Parts: sequence; structure tokens; C-alpha cells
Amino acid sequence: MLLSQYLIQSKYIMDILVSNMNNIYVFYGLERFLIDEEISKIKEAKKIGQVIKHDLYETTISTVVEDVSMISLFDEEKIVIGYNAYFLTSKIIKEEVIHNIDDLSKYIDNPNPNNILILIIDEEKLDKRKNVVKKILSKTIVKEILPLKEYELTKWIKDYLNKKDYQISIKAINLLIQKVGSNLYLLSNECDKLIVYKGNNIINEEDVELLIDKYDYDNVFELTNAVINKDINTSLLYYDELLKRKQEPIMIIVMLANQFRLIYQVKLLLNQNYNEFEISNMLGVHNYRVKIAKEVKLNEKELLKYIYDLAELDENIKTGKVSKDIGLELFLLKI
Repeated sequence: MLLSQYLIQSKYIMDILVSNMNNIYVFYGLERFLIDEEISKIKEAKKIGQVIKHDLYETTISTVVEDVSMISLFDEEKIVIGYNAYFLTSKIIKEEVIHNIDDLSKYIDNPNPNNILILIIDEEKLDKRKNVVKKILSKTIVKEILPLKEYELTKWIKDYLNKKDYQISIKAINLLIQKVGSNLYLLSNECDKLIVYKGNNIINEEDVELLIDKYDYDNVFELTNAVINKDINTSLLYYDELLKRKQEPIMIIVMLANQFRLIYQVKLLLNQNYNEFEISNMLGVHNYRVKIAKEVKLNEKELLKYIYDLAELDENIKTGKVSKDIGLELFLLKI
């Protein structure tokens, strides 16, 4: 075989290997906004419109593998996402479905080159002792995505606005974080609001003071408590109060999801033997919020279900599948 033929063949083989590897992603960590951004980047880069989502608390990994393995009748590429892939961690969670991990392992060895599989875990670590995790680390794209530290949050806001040809002062950033908090979903929405209402491309402290309301976390906290206690009447009462204070339903959904995410993160860190003070510093929240979150009587599976359902509701409202005026109200009626 000529050297040129060998090199061409070798490149062809390597392209296949890289292509196969690039078709399986595993994202894990505690910052869902950044995970969603990674998914959006994949969709844009691969130019894929069809996305199918599975909750691995309710669906087996075998079903997910079957879905991503299937060739579309119209040869349409798709992304198949499996949320809550906790069988890749050391966490012991009572699952309602039995996962056949061998099906996933076999798929990793021979993936469908046309479709993309993404597995997501709201967890800080994978269990590297497991054979399937070892295979995932060697044959797929794995990315750890953690919450931003304070200095990273400042840079994130600047970069978010710079991409849209806007600049913002440090004082304006600090005031924005003070009013909104560190949740990236809320911050992105408020940055978009500043862009819409700002006449020029420079955002200052006065703009943030004028346009951005301080979030009503107290009422959202009470709303969260009512949802946790499955008290529909009280939930609707606080929801109505938030609407009277001109909080948008989308913002309430994000704040509610943020509350459940905080409770989940606190419980996660408590299980890792961190104390309340350490957790408060790690998450950048007041110790009182950590103490309250610690007392919530929901397990991690239930908390993740709320987070998942609220994220789905948020997407359905933004894509016009559900009216923003009744979407959250229907959610509260079903708790």
C-alpha cells in the first residue's frame, strides 16, 4: 500500500472514530443553565432540529438506546437526551425502573453515526469505579459543569452582553447581582430586558436601578413551601400575590425552580459531610436559607422531579405550547 493511500485510509478511520465519539455526550454538574447552553451549541453545530427527551427516573436506558439507535423514516437526524442518569454515579437512589447498563455499554461501542445521545446528571461526580463510566470517559465527550464563582459570574454577565454588542459597568453588574442573585436563567432574562429597553449599547447602574425589580424571594419561598406541602390553596394564594406585584409567570417559574435547585444542592452537600457554614460559602447564599433548605422533607428524587417539570413547563411556555397565563397555575393545581 502506498504511503498516501495509508494516510488517507488512516485519516478516514480516525474521522469515523472522532465522529462516533462526538455523537455521545455526558454532562454532569450543578449548573443546569450552562448544561442547556452546551446542548444548544450541539444543536446549532450539528444543525439538528429534532430533540427527544427522556427522564431516566421513568424511562429505562434501554428505551433511550433504542430511540437513539433507530433510523428515521425520512433520514432525519435527532438528539436524544436522557436526564437523571444517576446509575453513572455512586449515589443510591431508589429507582422505579430497572436499567440494563449493558445496553448502554454496547451502544457506546457501536453508536448510530446519524444521531446524538446526551446523558445529563445533576451531580458533582461520576463513579469512576464502574466499568460503564470507565468506557464513557474513554469513548465519549464528558464535561463537568459547575456553578460559577463570583468573579466568573461578573465575567459571564459581561460576555453575555458583549456578544449582543452591549457593554455594562462593574457597578451595574454588582447591582444586577444584588437584585437578581446568581441564577443564570434569571440573569440572562434580565440582561435581555436591559437590551430591549436600553436606547444605546452602554448599560450603567441607573439603567439597572430603573428597569430591574428586586426579586420577591420571600413570597417565592412561601410558594415553594406550599408546593412542598402540596397545599394547592396556599400555593395559588402566593402565586396570585406575586402576580399582583407584577412578577412575570416565567420569572416565577425560574425562581421556583431555583429554590428547588438550592434545596437539592444543600441536601447533596450535606450528604458529602459539609456543614451549613461551608455550604453557605460554597453556594453563595445566606446561612438561614441553607438551614431552611436542610429541613425540607423531600428526597433528592422528588426535588429533581420538580426541577425537571418546571424546566419542561418553562420550555413549553417559551415555545408557545402552553399559555404563560395558565401554565404555572395548571402546574400548581396538579401538585
